[in-house]
Amino acid sequence: MKSTLLAVQALFRWLLPTHNYLKRLIWLGCISVAIPIVLAGSAYYHFSMKKLTVQFQEDNRASLRQLKDRVESALTGIEHESLQLASHPLLKGSLGRPDYGSDIISQVELLDFFQLHKNTNSLIQEIIFYDDRSATALSSYYGLARLDDFPQAEDIRGLLSGQEPAGWLYLPESGSHGYISYIRRLPIMDRGNPQGLLIIQVPEEALRELLRSYSISLMNQQVKVVDSHNRIILDTSGREELGRDAAEDPDLNRALVGEQRTGQYVLEREEGRELIAYDKNAYGRTYVSLLPEREMIEQLGWIRALIVFSVSIFLLIGMLLTFFSSKLAYNPIQKLLQYGEHLRRSGPDERPKGNEIEYIRSCLSYLNEQAESLDQYVKNVQPDLRERFLQKQLQGGGSKNRKELEQACRKFHIEADGQFVVLITKVENLLKEKRFLPHEGAVIVFAVKNVMSELLARFPDMTGYVVDKDEREAVAVIRFGEETSASAIRHMLLAYSEQVRDALADYLSFTVSTGIGRPAGLEELNASYKAARHALQFRLLHDADTILFYEDMIGIERHPMFIYPREIEESILELLWTGDLEPAELALQQFAQRMRAAESYNIVFQCYQVLLSSIIQHLEEKGPGVLELLGDNLFDQLKGNHSSQEMHDWFIEVLFPLYQQISHELRTKSTRLLIQRVRSHIANHPDGTHSLSECAELVGVSPSYLSRLFKKETGVSFIEYVMEHKVEKAKQLLRETDRSVVEIAEIVGYSERNLNRAFQRFVQMSPKQYRLSKR
Repeated sequence: MKSTLLAVQALFRWLLPTHNYLKRLIWLGCISVAIPIVLAGSAYYHFSMKKLTVQFQEDNRASLRQLKDRVESALTGIEHESLQLASHPLLKGSLGRPDYGSDIISQVELLDFFQLHKNTNSLIQEIIFYDDRSATALSSYYGLARLDDFPQAEDIRGLLSGQEPAGWLYLPESGSHGYISYIRRLPIMDRGNPQGLLIIQVPEEALRELLRSYSISLMNQQVKVVDSHNRIILDTSGREELGRDAAEDPDLNRALVGEQRTGQYVLEREEGRELIAYDKNAYGRTYVSLLPEREMIEQLGWIRALIVFSVSIFLLIGMLLTFFSSKLAYNPIQKLLQYGEHLRRSGPDERPKGNEIEYIRSCLSYLNEQAESLDQYVKNVQPDLRERFLQKQLQGGGSKNRKELEQACRKFHIEADGQFVVLITKVENLLKEKRFLPHEGAVIVFAVKNVMSELLARFPDMTGYVVDKDEREAVAVIRFGEETSASAIRHMLLAYSEQVRDALADYLSFTVSTGIGRPAGLEELNASYKAARHALQFRLLHDADTILFYEDMIGIERHPMFIYPREIEESILELLWTGDLEPAELALQQFAQRMRAAESYNIVFQCYQVLLSSIIQHLEEKGPGVLELLGDNLFDQLKGNHSSQEMHDWFIEVLFPLYQQISHELRTKSTRLLIQRVRSHIANHPDGTHSLSECAELVGVSPSYLSRLFKKETGVSFIEYVMEHKVEKAKQLLRETDRSVVEIAEIVGYSERNLNRAFQRFVQMSPKQYRLSKR
């Protein structure tokens, strides 16, 4: 016993020596890894098994409920089809009619009607209409036949002797062929002997397939459907129990007689416990799921193996990582200590102050100082020289000399030979992007560059670099080998562009478009860059294409003739002025569709500029000072849109609301000015007729609108104001001149008779009497 104890102590001293910290570090790390993993695995197994069992039962009930809804949808759909058929005037008119048996036209119409309902419901296999008076059966499959000649005559005779008005049945003849039938006695509300029958036959296998699509379907699990008469109408286990009375089975009877509509319970049987879940509907049908407990436990048995396997793997990996990490962690320390001892032996015979930890700390301090110095140096040489070199080549300011280029490429570790293609990726719809401020375009381009660089590394046949251009777009310079074919280049560029587009959409919620230039040498990189920009311009024409190749765009056939849609522009202006934004948006869409026919970026962009200019001019005509109200340069904002959708959104979300705001201010401020212009016109032209239409045309409004404004502003109607003004002018002439009444009437635009009437109305005397009264 004593020797055993000594041996154990010796083992522990070997495993955990006081002088060897490496072994202590390894074994303490292994123990620290093993204990938490084993405890966590045991606890996880206990709680997961308990939780999964409960979750399994809940999922079973939820799945049964979903199955019930799915099957009920199919059954009630067929029942509804039967009710529609029975209620249709065509069928009701044929039922019991004396000449029905010989009316071929009615029979053909019924067959067409049956075929229509069969086509609308894929579950319906056969529709049979039996008329008792003529003793004929009309079938969508067999056509018209006497009852004695009809293949399912025994089924029909049996149904005529029954009492059930409607329901699902397994008839002897059709049931033997795998059909379940929904029968309805005709007429519908008649309580006497039936005059006919309507039978809809559905393949029982098709309905059983709906039960088999159970979301937690196990090997020995059964699902049964019981109707309101306790008959089993569907069963996943087979056809043996179809039509049997479910009340004869005590296990099923408990679910049928229960007061609750849904529930579950466990039955104790000789072969084991069984979980029974049921769900009733409003039609009296009951859906019952019978699940053996052993099946459920076997399904959850994978968790035991998974936990044991996971714990073992984690334990093994943890111990291996602990061993190797301890060795790796201790190795530099050991070498550093050995190097320190070497320095002490090489130098003066003097021990360093402090212990090894202090020595290591001093080394780390020195390394930190060097790291800070190196970081400062890296910051001083930013931006990266290679990126600046590529940007210079893209702008066309680089050297065209091949030797100078090769020398610069060796300096920046760039391969100078091969085919280079420029790919430009631009983020769209920044107008709607609320996560970034307007001046944070560099942040967006930086994120796009990182994604593009990471995805570029996944293509072994492509090499290159991603740079930013003016903090607005990310530009990829991609190199291919000299032997790479044009089709292979196109295929790889398309795959890369699609991955970039999908990654930015999934992870950053960015919508981007990509323009791809033509292959060129490094000295012609600027030409490929211009081609990519030219391809990207076609987003204004092809809004559905987000990846555009230069070769595809230059091959598009242009229409030689294009007429600017002036009538649509005038419609937009009129709708904007009247405040009808939705019709204006539709008119803008028509405007865009008409412009796409030009197949020219310059024409389309110029048309948008013309439209913007017309809108501004239209506002300026309505009132002075509009340009000051417009604020920033709208043409610069328009130029910042590169796709048809961006153009549409800018007009709808920026320009149209701005137009509405300014037009409202103009209407509010110009009402008095408009009335003043009318009054000045009347005063400056006293001899005119001054009709309401003439004045309305003068100020550019409708006559009815001018009449309402004039009444509101002056307090009198337009006609009364004109008459008063003419009378005042005539009174002035009568006082100050010796002209006759006829001459004065001509001056103010009246006849002598009308002038007399106006004086009688407003002055209560004639013009002659007024002149005598003033002299």
